[in-house]
Amino acid sequence: MRVLVGTRKGAWVYTSDAARTSWTISKPLIPGWSVSHMNVDTRRGTPRLFAAGGHWAWGPYVAHSDDGGNTWDQRSTGLAFPVDMGVTVGSVWNVQPALASRPGVVYAGTQPAGLFRSEDWGETWAPVDEVNSHPWRQFWGDTGGGASTLHTIAMHPTDPECMYISVATGGTYVTRNGGKTWEICSHRAIPTNPMQKKMWEDLAVNYPQFADMDFPVPPGVDPAAVNEMHKMRLDPTNPKRMWAQTHVGVFRTDDGGEHWDDVTQGLPSFHGFPIGVSKTGDGAAFVVPLTFEADNFRVVDGQFAVWRTRDGGSSWTCLTEGLPGPNDYQSVYREGMDTDDEGGVYVGTTNGAVYASADGGDHWQRLPGTLPPIVSVTAAKF
Repeated sequence: MRVLVGTRKGAWVYTSDAARTSWTISKPLIPGWSVSHMNVDTRRGTPRLFAAGGHWAWGPYVAHSDDGGNTWDQRSTGLAFPVDMGVTVGSVWNVQPALASRPGVVYAGTQPAGLFRSEDWGETWAPVDEVNSHPWRQFWGDTGGGASTLHTIAMHPTDPECMYISVATGGTYVTRNGGKTWEICSHRAIPTNPMQKKMWEDLAVNYPQFADMDFPVPPGVDPAAVNEMHKMRLDPTNPKRMWAQTHVGVFRTDDGGEHWDDVTQGLPSFHGFPIGVSKTGDGAAFVVPLTFEADNFRVVDGQFAVWRTRDGGSSWTCLTEGLPGPNDYQSVYREGMDTDDEGGVYVGTTNGAVYASADGGDHWQRLPGTLPPIVSVTAAKF
């Protein structure tokens, strides 16, 4: 098993033994570059590693390596919006190979929000106009991290015509015809948990200038619906089931986004960024709740904990064995957690630590090293 880790200052690859109990760490890869996401394309003979992000001086990139990360090609020809849009790509937040039935096709999501497609294994790129010039782009707003961001690209595991994208802020969209049209599918995710209700009540008292703000929404969309899924994932063994950690709660759908249930009840906070979904068919999902107060604390509340559900969100279990605490205050970014196909769970923190569990979160071990702030964690076999 390998775990690909992107950080603010480069990337690292962890490699395990067969039991996933002993781990080694690579040398720094792409040192000095911010790596927002990593992935691997195993659809051809030689696995191709991808690293996506941006550099304060050299700009956005999707780099690839065919020798395990020893050398990288950072040229990203075509990774730009059309000039007449008046928008400039600042960084790349997600890179995703398509299904095996679409050889050579790779997608990238950017900030400001945009979708780009490569048909030559990531050598060159072209904008996906059906997304980038979507009629509802006018409703895509800024996030806490700046401009709108297309941060999630999720491929249906068996249907090459179907894929999902998430925009913060702006909603989650689906295409079922190979990208010809895109429809919003997050507009029925209505928060019902009492914690988020109290947040809005406190906001009205403490910040009355924001209480009556009118945020424009697309026609037919409930203003109360979630417009910012921090991270959304499909269950690869049941692709009609999707999970989302949003700004105001955790949600689950069992019909591909037609209807959503707020399953936040039982968690210590509605807020968080990553969400992990089991790839073994046991239905498990994992989150890292963060405190959310008026002072914008947004870290774990003293005990680092991963919470797990195995019953669709009806109940949640706090998992802490092997995780740091008490007096541990850190966070996990939206791409900072992943699972493997053997029941493993992996999480990387803003303090530069990587934790691994080989048994679905019951027990954790810290992997070697202390890295720069971790932005992304990807489990992979190659």
